[in-house]
Amino acid sequence: MPMALRSQIQNILVNKFLKVNSVPVRYRKPKWVPLAKSKEFYVRKPTPIDPEEYSMLNFRYSQYRAEVKSIRQFLHEQLLNKQENLSVQQVSDDAHDLMSMEEQVLEWNKKVSVTRNARLAEEMKLEEERIQQIEKERAERKLQKKIEAEKKLKKNIAMSSEFITSITADKLDAEIEKLLDSRSDYNFAITKSGEILKGEFPQKPTTSK
Repeated sequence: MPMALRSQIQNILVNKFLKVNSVPVRYRKPKWVPLAKSKEFYVRKPTPIDPEEYSMLNFRYSQYRAEVKSIRQFLHEQLLNKQENLSVQQVSDDAHDLMSMEEQVLEWNKKVSVTRNARLAEEMKLEEERIQQIEKERAERKLQKKIEAEKKLKKNIAMSSEFITSITADKLDAEIEKLLDSRSDYNFAITKSGEILKGEFPQKPTTSK
């Protein structure tokens, strides 16, 4: 940084510091110091006043005050009238804005109502179609189960009729004893290799070497 610029910055900072920290002092002589001899018997002479000039000044000053007062009153009345007109205009504008906003809201509500009704009708239609599809599938399943049950019933009836026709009166008692002595065993075991061994006491499979 050049020396001239540095010194200029230092002077500015010093002046600012002095202006901030300096307090103006009006030096007066102490109270116990007596009045100066040159002012001991001094009496101020009143300023001479011209009577005509004084009367003219009073007239003009009173006229000036009257004119200023009338101007102030006129401006005050104008301001009041302007404020009143503005308030009336503001009220009318607010009413117009409210009416326009109300019309816009009503129009928007109509549009929303139309779209909502269309959406609800579409949803109801889809729901009815879904319910009809569910009922149709349920009826088809019920009919399929009924057909399968009828097939099983016919098959059981055929098997039972064949079984009944194959059993004679002489073999009836033996067949009854055979059915009573028969036992259904649903127990089974699974080996580590995944082989299934049926029965409560399964036998180990014989491995051929």
